[in-house]
Amino acid sequence: MKYLNQAIVESNWQQALAKLNSMSNMEFRRAERHIRTDILPSLRNDHFWDALFHLTEYRRQAFLSGILAIDHLAKDNTLDLSCDGAQQLARLLLDKCPEAAGKAVNMALPLLKTEQQIDALLNTFAPNDEKAHIAALLRVESPLAYFTLFNTLRRIPEGKRLAMQCTQFIMKHGNDMAYNMASIMKAYYGLEELHGRFSLHIEPYELSLLDNGSEAFYHLLAGRRPNVDI
Repeated sequence: MKYLNQAIVESNWQQALAKLNSMSNMEFRRAERHIRTDILPSLRNDHFWDALFHLTEYRRQAFLSGILAIDHLAKDNTLDLSCDGAQQLARLLLDKCPEAAGKAVNMALPLLKTEQQIDALLNTFAPNDEKAHIAALLRVESPLAYFTLFNTLRRIPEGKRLAMQCTQFIMKHGNDMAYNMASIMKAYYGLEELHGRFSLHIEPYELSLLDNGSEAFYHLLAGRRPNVDI
């Protein structure tokens, strides 16, 4: 394992892949786990994406889940998907197996910490496909995902029609945050035909605050009145 670790750290992919090829099934499973849990989480952004590209190109089914190791990059805000490795990985998946690109998004998206990180992920692995972005965001039940979904819908011409479908899906979660999100969507898009238990009443002035950033949105999502500067 020492030589494999050294080869990956040094980006010596000929040696790393040759070592993986020489392993028995049991040794390979042990190496796969070691790479995903120990090596990838230790790498800086550019090196991480370069490693994940080469490993996924070598054996996608074994190593694509290594994208879960972006957690450390997201937390320290060093995640950058404009680097060559991330772009190469996205092209590989989109060309060879678009379903795998979708899987990569679904694994990585819940780990991200900012709207900018989410937008970068979606635009890299699902370029020019806002419906795919919406579908991915609906899989994640978090304030950040809801805020990014809200902003995505605002950017597209068919936002109101899709907002109705999205809100009906969100309401199925049946919790307070889901119903508060439904209240925001109903008020913002005028979805009068939407029925349900809406305890959050949104004032007209609060709708205008939703266009001015995230603070008002997060307050309303939590069932609180947004702050208004006088």
